[in-house]
Amino acid sequence: MLQDRSNRDTPSRWERLLARPVPLWGLLCAILLGLVVTILFGSLVRTAATSGPAGAAALEIATIPRTVKHLLHGHLPDEPFRPYYGGAYDPLPNGFRRNAAQPFVDPGYVLLTAFDDRLLRPVVRLIRLSDGRLVHEYRPDIDAINARSHFSSALIDLKRDRGAGRNLMMHPLLMPDGGLVIHDSSPLARVDACGRVEWVVDGIFHHSVERDADGNIWAVYRYPTSPLPGVAPTFDDEAIAKVSPDGKPLLLRRIADILDANGLGEAWRGHPYVDDPFHLNDVQPILSDGPYWQRGDLLLSLRDMSLLLLYRPSTGRVLWSKQGPWAMQHDVSVVDDHRISVFDNHWRFAAPEGEVDGTNRIPVYDFATGRVAYPYEAGTRRNGIMTRAQGRATPLANGDMMIEETERGRLLRMAPDGTVRWRYISADSAMRRYQLRWSRYLDPVTDGAAIHAAEHARCA
Repeated sequence: MLQDRSNRDTPSRWERLLARPVPLWGLLCAILLGLVVTILFGSLVRTAATSGPAGAAALEIATIPRTVKHLLHGHLPDEPFRPYYGGAYDPLPNGFRRNAAQPFVDPGYVLLTAFDDRLLRPVVRLIRLSDGRLVHEYRPDIDAINARSHFSSALIDLKRDRGAGRNLMMHPLLMPDGGLVIHDSSPLARVDACGRVEWVVDGIFHHSVERDADGNIWAVYRYPTSPLPGVAPTFDDEAIAKVSPDGKPLLLRRIADILDANGLGEAWRGHPYVDDPFHLNDVQPILSDGPYWQRGDLLLSLRDMSLLLLYRPSTGRVLWSKQGPWAMQHDVSVVDDHRISVFDNHWRFAAPEGEVDGTNRIPVYDFATGRVAYPYEAGTRRNGIMTRAQGRATPLANGDMMIEETERGRLLRMAPDGTVRWRYISADSAMRRYQLRWSRYLDPVTDGAAIHAAEHARCA
């Protein structure tokens, strides 16, 4: 027994190694070496695009934390993905419902992204609002689009994050031939009415896509690797991008440069460093002259600054800017020749992960008076409009708004008093809610030819 206890009390070789004293000079050398390696690694990541295989390897290592986050949240790269909303909502069946108590019949159409349970992938649907009939469905060849991309970025991995089963095709834009322009923090691509790829502009495009009066496309661009010195590889360095209808890049202008050139740089440089200081989410072209703007001007929405800009690309000038009263807003729209509307997410002050203060709001700013009104406040409260992120409010000709609660998967046409003309719910067969991705209202007067081309497309 005494011999057994002696054997147990004898330290093992591993225990003796761990207990070995380390000289101070050795510890200091190890710390210094760690600092040098960290600096070199950071330099390789920031210059990954020009650092060859070493830069590519460093970039892959830098994305490990993001991959781990995907694993912890249960989103494996090859498993079926479903864009469920995890918050509270009323269980409602999927699809379109008209308000039977209202004589109003909507003559328009809506273009939206929906998740198809059978195909296990997002699709784009063109729906006639007079009766809710699906008139055309798009299944773009996402893998063919991604195959034409060659950028590397710590922000996104197209194969892992934006394959055909995960690309939500945000804010699809209907083109005159019935095709679409699509993206989802991925390359900007044009497909025909049958989903075949026509062109691809490589890079990271996100949020809004709009056509100007000349038919050119304005989009939100994020540099895969920021040219700004001293920022992290995950820094969201954003720009406005102009692309011709046949896919030729015409203009790329950084938001940081626009702000700096117009005396607004302090609005972002004067704050502690964050990876996402701007969060550009809407580039809205002005289509006709008015007393406060010209055709070709742009309205820009910078969410994380709660800032709106009226910008003239031809001169590089910011003609007007206003920070608040909207808080973390999305989607600025032209109402008439002197008013604009805003989808105000109305975040509660200092809520770290974003929290709606009551309900979303739709303020209307009048350039003629400099005042902000809230004509839809009763309606947004009555219908509990509340999406923490994203969101759309499209002004319609009779004063109604088409409102999208992006996260909660609800789309509706609402009168100012809150009367709902129709609603669309994105959900599975168990009424679990799917998120939407910026639906678009189409007017048969202005969009009739494109609608007809899509509806009569003959696809295999």
